Amino acid sequence: MKANGNEKISLWQLFILITIFAIGTAVVVGTGEEAKQDVWISEVIAASVGVIIVWSYFQLISFSDQKNLYEMLFFAFGKILGTFMCILYALYFFYIASRNIRDFGELMNITILPFTPMEVIVIAMMLPVMYTVYLGLEVLARVTEVISPYIIGILIVVGLLLFFSEGLQFTHLLPILGEGFGPVFEAVFPTLLTFPYGEVIVFTVIMTATTRFSHVGKVGGAAVAASGLLIIYANVIQVAALGVDLKTRTLFPLMTAAREIMLMEFIERVDILVVFILMCGVFIKVSVFFYAGLKGLEYIFLIPINKYIIPIGMLIPFFAVLNSVNIVEHFEEGLVIVPYLLHLPLQFGIPVLLFCIIWMKKRKNKSVSGGIAS
Repeated sequence: MKANGNEKISLWQLFILITIFAIGTAVVVGTGEEAKQDVWISEVIAASVGVIIVWSYFQLISFSDQKNLYEMLFFAFGKILGTFMCILYALYFFYIASRNIRDFGELMNITILPFTPMEVIVIAMMLPVMYTVYLGLEVLARVTEVISPYIIGILIVVGLLLFFSEGLQFTHLLPILGEGFGPVFEAVFPTLLTFPYGEVIVFTVIMTATTRFSHVGKVGGAAVAASGLLIIYANVIQVAALGVDLKTRTLFPLMTAAREIMLMEFIERVDILVVFILMCGVFIKVSVFFYAGLKGLEYIFLIPINKYIIPIGMLIPFFAVLNSVNIVEHFEEGLVIVPYLLHLPLQFGIPVLLFCIIWMKKRKNKSVSGGIAS
């Protein structure tokens, strides 16, 4: 199962997918509060480790003879345990998709749709996701190519508008390392490491669908580095515009910073552009997670993913609403609990275990074949 039928994406499309996937919600949602004004240093460290992470995923796939995640689980753990592990990862991808949908719903409730029920917002977002996944991976990659210039362009423009409207106070970034490296590393592990860079594990389902797999490692590393630079840029904007205290208290600091823009008494209230960034970012992230989860069900039950799109697609908004009672609980669950219970084991623990098991199996097979040959 190296691709869905004849579906193939180019290396450029993979680069854009990973880049937009990584910055999708990370540039809008406030993270790394432990590092305070040094959050950008934490992001530099996290992005550097993120490059190593995506390269490691590529090496794992290469070492397993270009098997994707689900094929590796079956090969390493056998049919029974492998089936359980595949279902676990599929559910994990669906769960993270529901959390991202909830992020979008909360932002819309706070900004432009305060009287609209959360259920309506998340279902409205899920419908285009379902349709895009139904059309296939190639269409998802092309859609990402189309909207990526707008996401990156708007992010850069927001920073420039803040600068020209004198809304940036770079003294807020001082003192650098005023409390040492302790808070910086506390912000990196596990929050910034698992979100968004560890989430790139979802691309172990997609990497084998590229046209030139041998270059995937370099392309993935470059994509993570590019997304890291954009996230660092967004964090510098947030701290410089709001200061540490206000950035820590607000749930969507980039949107709050955008509200500070007032240029020539004409350009103001551009926070709707931040809503657009999150909307497009959530659309791409949820589509990728949804597609990867469906591919797991397809691999296990040997039924095409199109058969699962409607039932699973309707369950994701349902659980997005049920995940938490309010926005405070939602963010606490996502930034405090989930990294330890789900992200660390599934993003790092099991892949390391997979490598060890596959290495032992390949070594055993090599020794057996060598013994027979002799």
